[in-house]
Amino acid sequence: MGKKLSLFIFFWLFLAIGALANSSYEAQLKSFDQSFTGASGEEMLKMHHMLKNIYIQSIIQDDIGLKVQSLERLVKSAKALNLDSKPYQSELDTLLAHNPAYSKPIDTTPPKATPPSANKSNEAKPIKNGTQPTPKPEKTTTASTKRATPLAALSVSFDGDGVSIRYNKPIQIKDVKSFVLKSKHTIRYVFDIPGALMGKSRTFESAIIDQVRVAQYNKSTIRVVFSHKKPLQIKHGTDNKTLYIGLSSASAKTDVAPTEYANKAPEVSSKRFNPTEKVIVIDPGHGGKDPGAVNGKYQEKKAVLQMALKLGSELKKRGYKVYYTRTKDTYLQLRSRTRVANDKNADLFISIHANAAPTKSKYKSMRGLETFFLSPARSERSKNVAALENKSEVDEMNYFSKQTYLNFLNREKIIASNKFALDVHQGMFDSLKDHFNIHDGGVREAPFWVLVGAQMPSILIEIGYITHPKDLKYMFDPHYQTLLAKGVANGVDNYFQKNS
Repeated sequence: MGKKLSLFIFFWLFLAIGALANSSYEAQLKSFDQSFTGASGEEMLKMHHMLKNIYIQSIIQDDIGLKVQSLERLVKSAKALNLDSKPYQSELDTLLAHNPAYSKPIDTTPPKATPPSANKSNEAKPIKNGTQPTPKPEKTTTASTKRATPLAALSVSFDGDGVSIRYNKPIQIKDVKSFVLKSKHTIRYVFDIPGALMGKSRTFESAIIDQVRVAQYNKSTIRVVFSHKKPLQIKHGTDNKTLYIGLSSASAKTDVAPTEYANKAPEVSSKRFNPTEKVIVIDPGHGGKDPGAVNGKYQEKKAVLQMALKLGSELKKRGYKVYYTRTKDTYLQLRSRTRVANDKNADLFISIHANAAPTKSKYKSMRGLETFFLSPARSERSKNVAALENKSEVDEMNYFSKQTYLNFLNREKIIASNKFALDVHQGMFDSLKDHFNIHDGGVREAPFWVLVGAQMPSILIEIGYITHPKDLKYMFDPHYQTLLAKGVANGVDNYFQKNS
């Protein structure tokens, strides 16, 4: 990563990039509403990318309400920054058309301060005949005059035993009505719940329950139906904004009180994947005539090759099929790297690199372990990191047509790569934190050219800053490399366990 910076601009930017109930996202959205107007251009751009991250998280969590809120603000920030707001507006219009409960977008424009001269009509007038005119009272908006927010089911999840429905407002157990319908071969347990279902109806099946269907019954009612050929013991309970309806029979994983059902954490799928059926391609960055980032006698290409071989060995021990883009100090064109992954029909692609501070003045301040996934990011930090990794082979960037970009930069792959990056990043830190003083650089989005051609979930790991004394020592330390390899492998395991 030591080459001169080269400009790398994507031609098409139309994908937005992680829940109403999540206090962190609520705080970020509130901060945007309060701070965006009047912010500097650089601050506006930072907030714009914050919103893109919230949006992609809303997709991952299937949270329609959060999608709407983030898109409303993305439209505003894009217009203010003279960016293309049409993709965000189009997505927002589609969501609102299918979800009328959100048909009135939030006005996120901060109120303008009223100049003193504007209030002359309410100022006290001179006393005439010993009387003082009473100023006209200002209009106030109270809770009783505000339009009530409609009750809406933001997300529905199924764990094999039952469904959890998360609302935008607290849901009361007394509001849930239930009855049973019996036929010759099927028993149906019906639950009618007030509210509007965000998104389409859902149908679930498991080894325990023949079918569970969640759908909008009428304008104000959601209907949940459990269908099974034999009798079931079903309970339901609420916990603030979450409603849980599920089994309490001996066949259930746990038999708890209804109010406790709502507190159950989402469970990882019990289906065990087979590592021998999974193919992973590991890409040690740079190589040959391209040393990558350099610090004296230390070269990025050597550190990442050592790391890649350790990772491959660890994954092989766990049963995975592993291939490398290079196993020696050889040079590869960028498009040749993802071609290996595509030719091997890989399930995952992992590119390994080392970062570098842009100037000597920042050598001691910039450090950390970072994980990136591909997106058409425009933040300055992401662009700078990507520009270094994208090297000087600008001609290669013309290899793909604009249509090819659209094929590669699809939402599903971005979401899958984001999930993969989160699992791997957590795995690395869990493995290293008790042994090394590491700095968390976070999971980020960036337009890495090496990831563009991959047709599977793909990530790029920066194992540290070669320009930082501690990071430099760590990345060439065999113990650090071993623990890091185990952490990445744990992240791979977790990703497949959740998504197989």
